[in-house]
Amino acid sequence: ISSNTLKYFNLNYNRISYVNNFTFFMLPRLTGLAVIGNRFTTIWNRSFFASNLYLDRLDLSDNMWRCDCKDDNMFDFYEFVTLEPSKKEESYNLICNSPFTNIGQTWLEACYFTWNPTEKTANLDNIAWFCIVMIIGLSLCIVLVNGIRRSMKRRLAAIQADRERQVEEARDRLRQLRIQAEQEALCNTPDPRDLIAPPSYDE
Repeated sequence: ISSNTLKYFNLNYNRISYVNNFTFFMLPRLTGLAVIGNRFTTIWNRSFFASNLYLDRLDLSDNMWRCDCKDDNMFDFYEFVTLEPSKKEESYNLICNSPFTNIGQTWLEACYFTWNPTEKTANLDNIAWFCIVMIIGLSLCIVLVNGIRRSMKRRLAAIQADRERQVEEARDRLRQLRIQAEQEALCNTPDPRDLIAPPSYDE
């Protein structure tokens, strides 16, 4: 392919599955390339566009990209396509079609922790700290609940003891009142001798 004037090249839905360093080499004025809906599986290389100095748009969606996150070229091409200020494609248009575990994910979703291992470590550290905090929190809650239960038991025991003491005191008062009444009754009983009338003059 050769043209000194072609600026936008539309190759959408042509079942194309392969390009190389020479495919666009002779298109120095190319500013946009569309390859939507083709059969590309291997991630491209930024060297394919070494001579396309004006390229500012790549439409790469709806292809069958195989996402090998450990392949340095994939990360390099992802940056070439999506990073500002020379952004050429939206990252959400780059979708993995294989392997099975990555089907339907964007390149970034599938490879984020591979490309950013410190983030994964930090994320694991955050999870570990979260678990530790949760365990400590649950332990404190258990201690607090047990403390409240013991406090309530002591309070109920104190109330019960106070109630029993009041009942016992009431019984003691009743007993004392009964004894006092019996004593007063004995004191007020007349002497039998006083009930005998004195002898008359005839007697």
